[in-house]
Amino acid sequence: MTTSGTRPGWTALLNRPSTTSVLLFVVAVTAALSFAPDFATRANISSMLGDLLAPAIVLLAASLAMTGGVADLSVGSVLGLGAVVYATAYTASGSWQAGVLAALGVGLLAGLTNGGLALVFGVWPLIATLGMLVAARGLAKVISDGSSVAAYTPELSTALKTTVGPLPVPVLVVLGLALVCSALVRRSRWGTHLRATGGDEVVAARAGIRAGRVRLALFVLTSTAAAVAGCVQVMRTGASAVTLGEGTELYVYGALLIAGFRLAGGGHGSPMTAFLSLLSLSIVLNIFRLRGMPLPLGDILLGVTLLGAVSLGWIRQRTQRHSPEPEPEPEARPNAVPA
Repeated sequence: MTTSGTRPGWTALLNRPSTTSVLLFVVAVTAALSFAPDFATRANISSMLGDLLAPAIVLLAASLAMTGGVADLSVGSVLGLGAVVYATAYTASGSWQAGVLAALGVGLLAGLTNGGLALVFGVWPLIATLGMLVAARGLAKVISDGSSVAAYTPELSTALKTTVGPLPVPVLVVLGLALVCSALVRRSRWGTHLRATGGDEVVAARAGIRAGRVRLALFVLTSTAAAVAGCVQVMRTGASAVTLGEGTELYVYGALLIAGFRLAGGGHGSPMTAFLSLLSLSIVLNIFRLRGMPLPLGDILLGVTLLGAVSLGWIRQRTQRHSPEPEPEPEARPNAVPA
């Protein structure tokens, strides 16, 4: 017998972002094993996960930012700018530490600029970060003079390519951080403040949470993480390409939307489900590469995925809005005493 107020099975499944991410992962792996025989080789898995490292760093920060109501479209360009600044500073000084500090400074400045435009001047965050997307990409081309900048450090490259079996150690570290952040968002006071800021700023203010400061910190966190990801990518490969970071924002936010986050802020996703969605997209793109398919088809796939993720989020909201509320349990009453 069905309990009153219980949702149909398909509705409950649709409203679980974690289930959606797991199903996408299962489908991606099944397709890879069926259509790309070389997928399961150690070399391919290690290479694919290594390429996932920089986007995963950005994704982890962006998942926290979207929980707090901040979506930054400039992450790909800031990643590319951070890479160019790191490589240029490293070449000039001979010190990778100086390169990292320079890139961190650029990331911090980009985050403060985005946050200032959005929170102080009232510019819609997506417009503010879209402007930063264009500006950071142009600045990277000016600094690099439109060419790649070499910055190879054998020790760093070797460390970042260290593996346990086919699994790169840095990716395992990011995975561990995703698990920790997921637990903090759901079970800590800090996570409660973050979710309150992303859910309803008025309610957050009544609870004594300074939503403006929280969001400014999230803008800075996202841009700084993107700059760090740019440094990591250059450390791995030994050079900063002019096109580095292009399309990263679609890749990252496609995974976040699939995982249940909303561009307007909040949602029911977690850093861990977002990481799983990003891994699934990476597997699908890896199938394209192994099958020798044209690279533009991968861009089409990302675009379709993004549209599908937005549609899925809209369906989730509609389903939740029209689902019947469960009836409250009847209160226990004391036995009536006869008059």
